[in-house]
Amino acid sequence: MIAALERLPGNPLIHPSQVPFTHASGAFNPGVAVDRATDRVVLLVRVFEAETKRSCLGLALSSDGRRIDELWDRPAIAREAPYEEWGVEDARITDLEGEGRYAITYTGYSPEGPRVCLITTDDLLAPERYRRHGPRIAGENKNCVILPEKVDGQYVILHRPMPRIVCTRVSSLEETWPDGGVPLIGPQPGTWRSSRVGAGAPPIRTEIGWLFPFHGATGIADGNVYSMGWCVLDAAKPERVLYVSEEPALTPEAPYEIELRPIPQVDPANFRTGVRVVFPEGLVERGEDLIVYYGAADVTVAGARVDKRELVTSLAAAMRAKQGGVPL
Repeated sequence: MIAALERLPGNPLIHPSQVPFTHASGAFNPGVAVDRATDRVVLLVRVFEAETKRSCLGLALSSDGRRIDELWDRPAIAREAPYEEWGVEDARITDLEGEGRYAITYTGYSPEGPRVCLITTDDLLAPERYRRHGPRIAGENKNCVILPEKVDGQYVILHRPMPRIVCTRVSSLEETWPDGGVPLIGPQPGTWRSSRVGAGAPPIRTEIGWLFPFHGATGIADGNVYSMGWCVLDAAKPERVLYVSEEPALTPEAPYEIELRPIPQVDPANFRTGVRVVFPEGLVERGEDLIVYYGAADVTVAGARVDKRELVTSLAAAMRAKQGGVPL
């Protein structure tokens, strides 16, 4: 049995009513990393502005990873570029090994549609140092993460041309990224990921390979339920999937992960029976634990923990027994 994720007792960690700089109906889907200089957990939180009905990214800080100590009184990433006209959404943060910089991938939404965009910086706590590189992938695309280490001298990028996750490599983040790649994980009829999948948080290296959280969703007729699963990718060849969750590691069950009333940030046609969402975008190590940060019901930020050693050991046993789901 795979070691279970346990929801943090302080959930939800961030509620829209706590956002100080705007009237927000949602504060959710956080990109997360540990700041090297201060050892604090940094969360770039999608803030949905009730008045404009568009999103920006706010910044929150946590010392222990389990409770929020500070929420900035201004956006960290506002809508500034034309490709962000309709929203800055759903960040992921990668601490690029040995480079002294971070890569922030996010969705820039505009009349051109949702597009994978990139910001790099050497200081997560200094937005004035954030450098925009614009859309990186041609066409509509979302849910992009970058591995923290190069493989064979190349950056490894996982992204989601609907409805599956693909893996591609580039020699430079500043160049345009391929819009295709090697398929890794796709939808499976009749399962918790029957409609589509997407990258969750940037993977972390373990002795069994790259540990990669991802999300899967059912079809609209089945509630459009978003859940989280684990995937393990080969350390030397991340195009090779070693394990994928047969059952979700985390699925909407807590009250804050289920919203039955209409909310402005979702299309009710896509959620006919209520918003049931666990949407992972952050994974950090704190002590002996791994903490997954996720958007709950497209309204709040929540977290769940698991002992890293127990998780890796249980995944290794499942891999040896050839257990798990079918990637594609």
